[in-house]
Amino acid sequence: MFSAMNSQTTRRIAALLEVLGIYVTGAHLNNRLVGFVEHRHLISTVSPFDLLTAHTSNSDLLFASRQMFLALVLIYSSYFALIVPINWWYRRRGRQAYGLTRAGHTWKMLLVAALATSALTQWPVLVHTLYDVVHPLGAMAPWRQALFDMSWQRWQFWLFAGTMSYALIPVVEELTFRGYYQRRLAEDWGDGPAILGTACLFTFSHRQYLIANAYNVSMLASLLFLAIGLGVVFAWTRSLYPSMIAHAIINVPATPFWQGALLVVFAIIAFFAWRGGMGALKQVFRNAKVTACVLLSAGMLLYALYSQQITGITYIAIGMMLLALFLEALDRRQSRTS
Repeated sequence: MFSAMNSQTTRRIAALLEVLGIYVTGAHLNNRLVGFVEHRHLISTVSPFDLLTAHTSNSDLLFASRQMFLALVLIYSSYFALIVPINWWYRRRGRQAYGLTRAGHTWKMLLVAALATSALTQWPVLVHTLYDVVHPLGAMAPWRQALFDMSWQRWQFWLFAGTMSYALIPVVEELTFRGYYQRRLAEDWGDGPAILGTACLFTFSHRQYLIANAYNVSMLASLLFLAIGLGVVFAWTRSLYPSMIAHAIINVPATPFWQGALLVVFAIIAFFAWRGGMGALKQVFRNAKVTACVLLSAGMLLYALYSQQITGITYIAIGMMLLALFLEALDRRQSRTS
């Protein structure tokens, strides 16, 4: 029994170190890659966010869309340059290893799950943004304010919004946070702690909301609620498609009128879906230990907030990854000899 407990502890440590290591090392690899391509003038050094003002021209929006697309490709390519080889070593291969499967469900069922998840988890974001229209809660990041202030009556705006918001981001973020981080942690920590830990990492990685005022605090709380819902539907269906669809829905820019209309629609759907949602929630948290949930959530939250402030964090992160692989190899060897 002691040996089994020791093995479980080793696997949990390895899973945590692997995720934390990749979170920072992937960002460092991206910085090096960006520096390489910029030095060779393969991409512009101009940040797409620096191009955003209330009066951004159509040509600037097109250029910002290109810059944003290239930036996202480089960022997530950097992460998956680490994730894919490690998954291959673990013998996690193919689309199923990342949740890109229907997991035996029909498309109709997955779509219903996505809409139910949207209705049950996205209403805090809508309430927050609608309240801010009536009673401003505080300043937001300048580039976000510029998005709200500029004209939406042009296809160039929707191209940029699709690139940075409702079309590409839901795919790459869900692949990374739910398809890799949550799934990897769930292997050794269980679904409940993995959902909460990943939700904290996801929420506090959105640094545009790390501004101390009522607007950003309430936005972080709303985003955390949403992230937990996305994690629950992924754990319940074992398919990433519902969380991608739900994520995309909330990321579509909308005026206050359409936000209010969507809130009404969500209220109607939630009336019929809440029992099923509670059933899914109970199922995925059925065997979750409170201590594990608290430890993983607090650890991920603090790591997302302060990892960039630690001197030599890149070397520490690389060490975490190597130690994780060593512990996993050691556990495998012990399992074969026992």
